[in-house]
Amino acid sequence: MSVVFHRVTGMTAENTSESDLEGAVDSTAEPQPGTPPDPYLNPRHLSLVDPPLSEVYDAIRDADREINQATARRAAAIYTAQRVLADVGRGRADAAVRAGGPRPPWSPEEATKEEFTCEVGALLRLPRRTAETLIEASRTLAEDLPATLEALATGAISYRHAQVIMEQAWGIRVDGDPEAAARARAVFEEVLVPDAEVLTVAKLADRARRVRERTHPETITARHQKSVEDRHVVFQALDDGMASLYLTGDAEKVQAAYHRTLDTALTLQGPDEVRTLTQIAADVLTDVLIGGVTPDGLGKGVTAQVNVTVPVLTPLGKSEEPGYLAGYGPIDPDTARRLAAGAPSFTRLLTHPETGVVLSMGRDTYKPPAALKKWLEVRDETCTFPGCRRSAKRSDLDHSIEWQHGGETDAMNLAHLCPYHHAVKSYTRWTPRHLGDGRIEWTSPAGYSYIVEPSADMRPPRKPKPAPKPPVPIVDVWNLDPTPEDPDDSTPF
Repeated sequence: MSVVFHRVTGMTAENTSESDLEGAVDSTAEPQPGTPPDPYLNPRHLSLVDPPLSEVYDAIRDADREINQATARRAAAIYTAQRVLADVGRGRADAAVRAGGPRPPWSPEEATKEEFTCEVGALLRLPRRTAETLIEASRTLAEDLPATLEALATGAISYRHAQVIMEQAWGIRVDGDPEAAARARAVFEEVLVPDAEVLTVAKLADRARRVRERTHPETITARHQKSVEDRHVVFQALDDGMASLYLTGDAEKVQAAYHRTLDTALTLQGPDEVRTLTQIAADVLTDVLIGGVTPDGLGKGVTAQVNVTVPVLTPLGKSEEPGYLAGYGPIDPDTARRLAAGAPSFTRLLTHPETGVVLSMGRDTYKPPAALKKWLEVRDETCTFPGCRRSAKRSDLDHSIEWQHGGETDAMNLAHLCPYHHAVKSYTRWTPRHLGDGRIEWTSPAGYSYIVEPSADMRPPRKPKPAPKPPVPIVDVWNLDPTPEDPDDSTPF
């Protein structure tokens, strides 16, 4: 069902007469008997609003249309840059072939493509995957969904509506027969674009799934066999010390895991149980994932190891300052105290109460790696490329100035880089520079600079400077006012 809204124009507070207002009232449906009049909808009241509500609503609609048009211009600009750099990459590849010599792991085309991905991500403050999606979306709109791009450029649909169409269109592909997929996408787009102009995003998404199912050249069985390769788990931080864990996989397996969790939770209910069923289910799932093992025994003895930063006065009960859980963020003081007390899966980091500088790395909680590596893991916490949040535990410890080029194994020349951004640093023109205080400045191939701040201040505690002594007053003996003892004696001597 679609709703079409019409507004009567030409009536303002200045040119609306009493008869016009009465006519406007008479043209509406009669109120139900016994219904009190709504003073807010009284035409006499509305006529006094300045500016008129109609102008405010028009401004909202026009601003939304401008936003939609701007996203279309952004997509066009990204696609233009993508095409230009594709030509640059091919030119670099031809030059490399003529020059001969060893070939790097990344071809010139691939290096240019990844340079562009990182450039867009840093420029728009987007993580790598989001930047890749935006670039691919811009290409899809320009090459595969011209009607969607046109509707976006005129402001008729929003970028969120366009995303719904694109996400379903990406799934319309046929191995070995791109023409069949293109024909199916054209039919799919022809049906959905008019719907996108009148439906909400949620309703359009439901409609798009149904239309895609009818227009897809392949059967759902064949598509499921390919989609199962995309199974994954996603962690998302929430507010107030909470987080969510999302699992995407085979429908029957995920549903079976869900029902088993609920069934186990039901067996734990009883007259003395104060938790709700949903609370028990959440506890059951986390307990099994943290302490359980797989049916074949994999995972036995494996525990997660996480850093928790705790202000030094919090474990003593003299402060309620929250702790900080690496990879998540602030946690409540009680949880911080419990983890700092010796939980085996966590490394305790005590910080100075005033400066926040790390004082202790709690090496007594588990056997640490080399001291320098641990120190840098605490300082960086994540990959140090702009925008990347890959854990330092799953990243490489890299010499910013390569060892073979004279770089030293020193804290001010080492930084964590995930495998992807390690390759970006090695095979593209992105270059890092340590600023000496834990900050790292990255310079992009386009010449833009981005500074990455350290996650923890690892410098020695700063001693407060003593208050400066007041300056000794200087007496100018040559400009003293004469103050003779005898006012009647005018002689100075």
